[in-house]
Amino acid sequence: MHLLLTLAACGLKDLLPGNAVLSDRQVADFESIRPSNAAYTSAPIVTFPVLALQPFGLQYAVDVVMVSDHPDWTMHEYARLDTPKGSFWIAKDSDPTGRQTIVADIPNLDQWLPEIPAPRFERDLLVTDQSRGNQIDVCFEYTNPNDDPVEACARGTMPNKPPRKRNGNTMGHSRDVVAAVLDIDRFLLFNTEGHISIGESKTRVDKVLGIVPFRSLLRQTQAGLATANFRLTHTGTAGFSLTRPSPARPEWPTSGTEEWSVDAAGVHHDNGIVAFHHELVDGELTRMTVRQHGMDNQTFEIKFQPALPDLRRRFEGVVHSQFVMNVNGQVGHGTGQVIAEWSTDERVRVRFTPTSPRWLVDRPMETKVHYNSDGTVDVFIDRVPPS
Repeated sequence: MHLLLTLAACGLKDLLPGNAVLSDRQVADFESIRPSNAAYTSAPIVTFPVLALQPFGLQYAVDVVMVSDHPDWTMHEYARLDTPKGSFWIAKDSDPTGRQTIVADIPNLDQWLPEIPAPRFERDLLVTDQSRGNQIDVCFEYTNPNDDPVEACARGTMPNKPPRKRNGNTMGHSRDVVAAVLDIDRFLLFNTEGHISIGESKTRVDKVLGIVPFRSLLRQTQAGLATANFRLTHTGTAGFSLTRPSPARPEWPTSGTEEWSVDAAGVHHDNGIVAFHHELVDGELTRMTVRQHGMDNQTFEIKFQPALPDLRRRFEGVVHSQFVMNVNGQVGHGTGQVIAEWSTDERVRVRFTPTSPRWLVDRPMETKVHYNSDGTVDVFIDRVPPS
């Protein structure tokens, strides 16, 4: 179904950010730390912590979004990231199923932010940016994944203040690979000018409900949990290495090896753009955070109540936990439950099931952790159908 038919069915309300999904009292329930209810039956199988959920988070300082009437593509997103090494742009194009691809002229693009498993195309992306302050004036030229030349321009004034409601709808994008929540820090929907052309065919900017061209300017943070495919290996030091993809499942859109450190507070990794921290208490996971360098707030935070069990140790039955997802300092943008259980003596299963908001509900994931005979651990996180 064409995206605009979906918009018409849902109404204009779906384009606008909503409220947090938890009350202040409900959020406060996640402040204390409670141990899991796991009844452990063994010592740890490995000495290093086992990561079973893959967080991600990025803030786009400027985000240009357009919807086209092209038969192969629906939404086009042009995002500027501000990093310690400077600012750069990426182009993200979504097909009618919501599958999103990345085009950028970043060297070794498959190793850049590998926690986000979107297909990547390392190609020239020519950006003409004449923006000044809040006045955005930018054009892009590149070749999309179908090898069609694309030219897009946008102009508008970024608002000075955030909207009253900031919990943004993901509009079905990248449903196959991420369970994402958004913080819309700035939002201009109707007063953006611009155009897009794709290949030789005449391409128009589609219209919201058939009335207003769908062009918008945002500053937003996109964060959440992602599908993943990696192997964990003890390094002989205070830490472990994480290699994407696992040799047991070699097909994957990103690659690389990360070195993770372990201390009394948990496990840590910094890729130069974002820093990850998994907080552990007696081996049980209580909290995960992602912080983008240069940002005042945590880019992403997910808390568990009670803690997730120590997946290195066998336990009886099914262990339940609740979670809350916070984005860019905005609390309660997503919630749901996690269950964990051992399926064999060498395999443990973790299922992540969102319950709110409704655009997050259709993105459950399941993790399978495999303990190999050589001491390595394979972790596969896949999208599964809603139950």
